[in-house]
Amino acid sequence: MTLPEMMVSVGVGSLVLMIMAVVFTSSARSFAALGHYVSMDRNSRAALDRMSREIRQAGDLIEFSPTRLKFVSYEQTNSFLVYNWDATSRELTEWKTGQATTNILLNECDDLAFKMSRVSLAPTTVVAEGKAIKVNWKCSRTILGKKSTSEDMGQALIIIRNKAI
Repeated sequence: MTLPEMMVSVGVGSLVLMIMAVVFTSSARSFAALGHYVSMDRNSRAALDRMSREIRQAGDLIEFSPTRLKFVSYEQTNSFLVYNWDATSRELTEWKTGQATTNILLNECDDLAFKMSRVSLAPTTVVAEGKAIKVNWKCSRTILGKKSTSEDMGQALIIIRNKAI
């Protein structure tokens, strides 16, 4: 082999290896993103199922803000159900009277907002008029050092069944 042939073969080999590295990195990022999406979707569904079940079974809504809900338990006066979103920790938590620990329903949640509606589904800020709770959230994760939104939005409308109209 001559030196020019050797240089051409090394150059071609380096180009092939570089293309393979780019394809591998892109595939790894896509695979990680898909895994994160599946995980976040599962967590969102579990949080929504739990919130829906608990809010429907709760009694009256006694405290409302865009980041916090507080319900009194059905037919009990000293038992509460509280949902709270903390922007600093990026977590949605659930707490019930009598539980020693707080349940983390969602983590890595960039934005979350509760909205309250009347029976007619018109928005309201008066706690006594609230019959339905709308919840919207947006979560994201870091994938291979780059922040990526793996789930754009989770949202639901939950009717408070045990609240008198």
